[in-house]
Amino acid sequence: MTKKTAPQKKVILLSDMPVTEQLLLKDRALAATAEGITISDNLQPDNPIVYVNEGFERLTGYAREDILGKNCRFLQSEQTDPKTIEEIRRSIREEKPCSVEILNYRKDGTPFWNLLSITPVRDESGRVTNFLGIQSDITKRKNYENSLRQVSAELKQKNLRMKKDLEDARQLQLAMLPKTLPELPYLEIAVDMKTAQEVGGDYYDFHINNDELTFAIGDATGHGLKAGTIVTATKTLFNTYVQLDDPREILGKISGSLKEMGFRNMFMAMLTAKISAKKMVLSSAGMPFTYMYRPADQTVRDIQLKGVPLGAFPDFEYQSEIIDLKKGDTFLFLSDGLTESKNPDGEFFGEKRIKSLFGKISRQSPASIIKQLTETATKWMGCPQPHDDMTLVVMKIK
Repeated sequence: MTKKTAPQKKVILLSDMPVTEQLLLKDRALAATAEGITISDNLQPDNPIVYVNEGFERLTGYAREDILGKNCRFLQSEQTDPKTIEEIRRSIREEKPCSVEILNYRKDGTPFWNLLSITPVRDESGRVTNFLGIQSDITKRKNYENSLRQVSAELKQKNLRMKKDLEDARQLQLAMLPKTLPELPYLEIAVDMKTAQEVGGDYYDFHINNDELTFAIGDATGHGLKAGTIVTATKTLFNTYVQLDDPREILGKISGSLKEMGFRNMFMAMLTAKISAKKMVLSSAGMPFTYMYRPADQTVRDIQLKGVPLGAFPDFEYQSEIIDLKKGDTFLFLSDGLTESKNPDGEFFGEKRIKSLFGKISRQSPASIIKQLTETATKWMGCPQPHDDMTLVVMKIK
């Protein structure tokens, strides 16, 4: 048996309807749409409106009898952009379509943003007999855009003020660093410091008492203004306690003072050393290893001194090491910026690479050693700006 197929229903198209029904349906559709719709007569003087739908009445607050026979410019005011008005006039003169966003006003004087689209309507001969206007209320969108612009302008101003504050803080921090390097008959020194941001967290300092040098190098947690603040405090405290004989005591005093100042989640790693012609006494609070090259045996040694950063545990007992100095002994002190420098593949420069390179160039001058270390680090990172603050101090015993 063959299956019976259900008879298909014939779709009645709009063109199949009687003309009167077509017109009624189109009129109902135009009345129901949310957009305002107008038709103006281009063959009459001043292009008056000859048709308006209910959407336009709702949009503008004007009744049909207030609208018909008038040009649509009655929605404009002195606040409406003249350039937008001229764009509309030009499109009508040239009988071309256009779409603009224009500030209009309702009957009660309330402003609203109108997305206006104007399309010419031509007869069989190509003559433009009418213009079709479609209006949409985009006030909410425009208000949102204006709010975004205002917020963006405010953020820009705040950013400029912040940059100025950071630059002022950076200048203050740089002003607190030693202006010149110490000149001692038994010691040659070179220093290089690069910051990852406007205000860095690295710090170094020197103090000479007779022929003894007290040296400090530090690295605050984080970067930016907070790091700069704790560096400033540490600089002040170092100057206060630098006369103490034992580097461990200097670290302990600074740590206790920072703790009392209440730096929340901010700490300062720091190394101090007392250096004379024959002896160096080192103590460290969480700083990377110090590298020492001794030409007598041509080896590089890691000086490993464990200790927590300053401001964390003020009662912590720091370690120290005493080194008898010999001519040609070369020391590399550094923050973690070089160790933790990454190449484009995310690989750290690392302690082994530093130790190996330092061993190869340790017989050179401190300035030359630093130059080669920084150039190698720049090539490793693939960019001149370090990912973290980077401070290098090289000392050579004469």
